[in-house]
Amino acid sequence: IFRKFFYNYKSNRKLHVFKKINLNKNSKFLDIGGNFGLVSQYIYDKFKCNIFIYEPHPGCVIELKTLFKNNKKVKIYNKAVSNKTGVSKLYLHKDSKSFFDLAFSQSTSLEKRKNLNKNKFRIIKIVTLKEIIKKLKYIDLLKIDIEGHEYKLLPFIFKNLDKFGKIYCELHGKGKLKHIYSQKNYNYWVKKIKKNPNYNKKFFIWY
Repeated sequence: IFRKFFYNYKSNRKLHVFKKINLNKNSKFLDIGGNFGLVSQYIYDKFKCNIFIYEPHPGCVIELKTLFKNNKKVKIYNKAVSNKTGVSKLYLHKDSKSFFDLAFSQSTSLEKRKNLNKNKFRIIKIVTLKEIIKKLKYIDLLKIDIEGHEYKLLPFIFKNLDKFGKIYCELHGKGKLKHIYSQKNYNYWVKKIKKNPNYNKKFFIWY
């Protein structure tokens, strides 16, 4: 029931933006914050391209490996992406029972927030976007949804826009997800992004 509900992406409005993307079977899609694989499943079904998913939540990784079992074009990495290499704490949502409770997995984050349990965390491996780009050379489509930690990646991205085709990034810090760290960064980056000539051409704010 869970999979049937979650992977029914036909009615998911957030995926509509990807209908305009021009990819083929040789394209590379980098999914940072893959969660259960909704976006990656949609992109693969539509384009049959090469997909690279980075997801630190262990419960989600189990789902991803089940979803893409025996699919050689989809690579799954149980790691988070940050601005440094090493390890970090991944915090659980305050209502989450464990790292195998999938109900609140979309809210786990490397950033401390009011809705997270600062005493419930897991040490996870982190890699940099620079390392990933070094291996893949060029990314045709990049999607980022990492609950406030995206602001650690944006400086590198805007210095290396030539390494990407299209970039869709969810920015946290507005509405229900507002908190001090994200709100300041949200205000700063939205203003900066909208002044950039690549706004809505190469870089898209994904809501």
